[in-house]
Amino acid sequence: MKLKVYTAQNVLIELPLANAGIRLASGFLDLIVQILYFLMALWIFDIGFIENHETSLILILIPLSLYYPVCEYLWNGRTVGKFLLKLRVIRADGSAASIGDIILRWLLRAIDVKTGLFLLIFFPDVFSGPNSLETLAVFLYLPIPFVGFISMMFSKKVQRIGDLVANTVVIISKRPFSLEDTILRAPQDNYEPVFKNVLLLSDRDIYIIKNVLDNSKKSKSKKAIFDLAIKAKKVLKIEENIPPEKLLKTLIEDYNHLAKKKDEVI
Repeated sequence: MKLKVYTAQNVLIELPLANAGIRLASGFLDLIVQILYFLMALWIFDIGFIENHETSLILILIPLSLYYPVCEYLWNGRTVGKFLLKLRVIRADGSAASIGDIILRWLLRAIDVKTGLFLLIFFPDVFSGPNSLETLAVFLYLPIPFVGFISMMFSKKVQRIGDLVANTVVIISKRPFSLEDTILRAPQDNYEPVFKNVLLLSDRDIYIIKNVLDNSKKSKSKKAIFDLAIKAKKVLKIEENIPPEKLLKTLIEDYNHLAKKKDEVI
């Protein structure tokens, strides 16, 4: 299943959507991260930095509550689980999710994922007693993604309720093309990039360049190539007088080489 997005140059980009299964797996990895943090925080507070039990628990739970919006805002639509599984939250029009989108979909996790909230509403007596605060924390933070899973299964774009309201989707953010898919042969290790600031462009930019070059062969029109070359020269501050088609091919080759080196470092 793919998200189809048209660029300003009327180029179609197809972004692979994450299915419900891989999204649940991502959520499980995030849960492990949160549990590890919770256990580590409990151990730190047990040492005796803060003697007040309720204050300690609040200081532990606040970071857990803000885990998703903070990670997705600071990490370009990703959490630890999404990063490990190559997933990313974006808007349904292909643009980056805004802070407002991220907060909205986070708030609606209460419906999608935190089914424990409904247990709190319908079975309030469970949260009375000497360990009521701990019991409440478990119900509030234990993910039971029943509603979200049903929504993703019946949504055309695999969206939970929060995604539908915020107009966001989760995509598989591996590069939308492989090195072998480019119009040029993948650069050798000893390849010397011509434009070393090419990483100012994104994967999506390079994918647009590749599609424009491919489509120009079919349509025999070079206007899109000229327009895209002008835009690329402006963004990368290229002053050399290079034929537009050669420039775009060079940018793809440079990007492939430098992006591959960057991935190897990471």
